[in-house]
Amino acid sequence: MGVMLAFCLGVSACGGGESEEEPLFVDAGKLCDSVFSDDAVAAVETTVGDTSFWRNGEGALDRVVAKLKSFYADGQDVYGAEEFCRIKGEKRGSGRLNISFALYKPDDVVDRGHSASQRFYELGKLAVAGSERSTLYFECVSPQLDGSDKDPARISGGMRLSERKVAETQALREDNLTILHAASFALAKKLECENNGGLPQTVVLQPKPEPGSESETAAKPE
Repeated sequence: MGVMLAFCLGVSACGGGESEEEPLFVDAGKLCDSVFSDDAVAAVETTVGDTSFWRNGEGALDRVVAKLKSFYADGQDVYGAEEFCRIKGEKRGSGRLNISFALYKPDDVVDRGHSASQRFYELGKLAVAGSERSTLYFECVSPQLDGSDKDPARISGGMRLSERKVAETQALREDNLTILHAASFALAKKLECENNGGLPQTVVLQPKPEPGSESETAAKPE
């Protein structure tokens, strides 16, 4: 009886249901509070270069929402950022994605230029997508943010790819923006932002004309 009891305690609950350990690796759909699906899952796999990832990000939305509320209560003129999730592939040579959220100042959203690997997109207030760094800006009016009906919370999502050398392509920029949009949309929904912070449920990848480009000049009325 003593041997059997020891075996039960060491292996399972013996009749009370099995006790299983959480897996070390999961697919992209289970990362970061399960904010990725469909195109965003494919984008994570392509960008990181793997289909299996270190399990990470449980409780990410609740944590970031609480931090943004604190930042907003302190005043939007004070910079503050909170990491949302880290994504790392299982196999050697895969990349690492870091996603974080912060409050931004109005002057941060200006078409004043970007690095050679980035392009502007018409998403939210503004999106800047690159092969290694991307940022998405949006505003939030929410019952969870007292006073936001008069002073909307200005929220920026940032994503950085490291530990993997990648080619500079439009496809990679748009994969990165798809990932960042999925996380930003989930956050806006969790915060109860009016109209989801102006973000569409499905990402729309519309490049913005470059400052001084022929397309921008043609778009301006005479």
